[in-house]
Amino acid sequence: MLHRYILLNYIKVFVLTLTVLFGILYAYTVSEVLFIFKKQTTEVFVKYTLNFISVAFFYTSAFISGISLLTVYRSLTRKKIDLLTQSFGISPLKFSFSILLFSFFISLLNLLGSYEFFPNSHKELYKIEREYRKAKEIESGVVRNLWLKEETSGEVRFYNFGIVETSSGKIYKFYLLKVKAGSISEVITAESGLWQGSSIRLSEAKINNLFTGEESIKELTIEYLPITQIKPLSEKPEHLSLKHVLTMSIVGERAGINQRLYIHETLKRVFTAFLPLFTGIILSWVYIRWRQFNLSAFALLSVFASHWLFLNLIRSLLENTDINILLASLIYAPIPALALKGLYDLGKGFRV
Repeated sequence: MLHRYILLNYIKVFVLTLTVLFGILYAYTVSEVLFIFKKQTTEVFVKYTLNFISVAFFYTSAFISGISLLTVYRSLTRKKIDLLTQSFGISPLKFSFSILLFSFFISLLNLLGSYEFFPNSHKELYKIEREYRKAKEIESGVVRNLWLKEETSGEVRFYNFGIVETSSGKIYKFYLLKVKAGSISEVITAESGLWQGSSIRLSEAKINNLFTGEESIKELTIEYLPITQIKPLSEKPEHLSLKHVLTMSIVGERAGINQRLYIHETLKRVFTAFLPLFTGIILSWVYIRWRQFNLSAFALLSVFASHWLFLNLIRSLLENTDINILLASLIYAPIPALALKGLYDLGKGFRV
């Protein structure tokens, strides 16, 4: 009965807090569409509002759940229900179990949504803002100045594409540099071509063999990566499904793509998805242990701010240094470590 009472109160406060936030966001989107957007239609307003709210939920659900948790705990501690339950031998972990279970549910929902739903919302939001707010043309499915690498039996090939239209497979300003034993052996250029499947077809390829000095122009087909593995490069990492992000993280190293950006995007989604659970454990520990609202509110702000600070530090290190990815990701360790410490103490209990 106690778990049910706490859970129902928590859900009520959570829904109320969520409604207030969404109300504020709704008012914000209305003002943006009315006063800033170059083009105003009902369809644009509905799409913009729904996508904006879904993206906002993913990034702020931990903060919303934290505020709801503090509100419920404040009410319970004022009635001294937490002390009463501990006097009957009920551990703080059992006391907060229903709230932590709901926090886990939110984290699981975020994790599932981050696979495709939230990235699609982020992508649609970007398109709407660019087309209707900034009145700029959207370039879809195009990769510019693409550099790729391939290593085969002692030879290293560097590919450069001025433009790749991933939908049609058309390529422009093709350049291939072959290197053997540290020396450039051959250069192949072409004004245009077609990339279908794993074949790059060049109707007029200019071939310059630097070892023999021979030059020739002929039709040429080069076998390389399937173009389907390149398509994600035409999108921002935050707009890709988790499947494509993971694919680019794996393929990137082999093809010379900066896969570290995609690894960071994976870490960002996973850590953000589980932030409601981390926050719920830490706040339960702090509030039940010290029974101070101000201290717990400070803990909420600290965890939420630290989350984004750590993620930005990880991205900065991955982009600007050669630091090992695992070492960089350890920057985020204090938050889950603090959550584990809180979980242990909640299970062990505090002196009443």
